[in-house]
Amino acid sequence: MIMTSRNFFAKLLDFSFKDFVTLQIVKYLYGLGILGACIYALKNVVHGFDNGLMAGATAIVTSAITLFFSILFIRLALEAIVAIFRIAENTTKHVEYLERESA
Repeated sequence: MIMTSRNFFAKLLDFSFKDFVTLQIVKYLYGLGILGACIYALKNVVHGFDNGLMAGATAIVTSAITLFFSILFIRLALEAIVAIFRIAENTTKHVEYLERESA
């Protein structure tokens, strides 16, 4: 699905909250999360080498492990958010269907 700026801003400024913006921006949030985790890991490695070679080597290992679990946590959190929004969308569609059928 291509996100057009007009459609995005229309949804963003919709005070009825009928359409969800989160499902359109979640991939960008994931990318930003990965970028942030990588920058944090790189910062830890640089600071580790500032304290000596052994501290730098330790920082590489711990940063790699931390990076893996950070990305995993970011992915799980975003998937949970997406699942909740999809449940809400499907529930809305189901209610609308039931209302049409009963009318």
